[in-house]
Amino acid sequence: MPWMNITNIPDEFLQDVKDQKKPQNRYYLVKLMKWKSTQMRPDCKILKSIGEAGNLEVESLRLLKSSDIYSEEYEAEGQPLNKKVHENLKIFAKDIDESIGEWKIPKEEIKQRLDLREKRIFTIDPITAKDLDDALSIEKISDEIYEIGVHIADVSYFV
Repeated sequence: MPWMNITNIPDEFLQDVKDQKKPQNRYYLVKLMKWKSTQMRPDCKILKSIGEAGNLEVESLRLLKSSDIYSEEYEAEGQPLNKKVHENLKIFAKDIDESIGEWKIPKEEIKQRLDLREKRIFTIDPITAKDLDDALSIEKISDEIYEIGVHIADVSYFV
């Protein structure tokens, strides 16, 4: 935790201490309140605990929050997405195929990349993965030669 003047001690923080969870091993969402030029440290307010360092979900949420990426949970299955999600997705709306209601890869993007859609490529991500971005392929080149492909998704288009 960086040095700061904490202006509040929320119940959640006190509970973490009571449960012998070391604050330095946890992530907290903190709001910078003010930092006067005469102060060595900024005044900050703890908003909530994100969770234990090292936990995959907590680390993912920390990265999203630290990059100021909207990451609130979606509504229950089958319910419409909330307005913030729609706002974030508007830039991709032009690429929705109206006939099937799904996003399609823009032709300009296909021209710039190596198109492997006709290859047989298998994900190696575990069944619990939230994204399928790692994969392998194998292709017989000759009787004695096989080509093994290692595929990592490039999501830079969406970032």
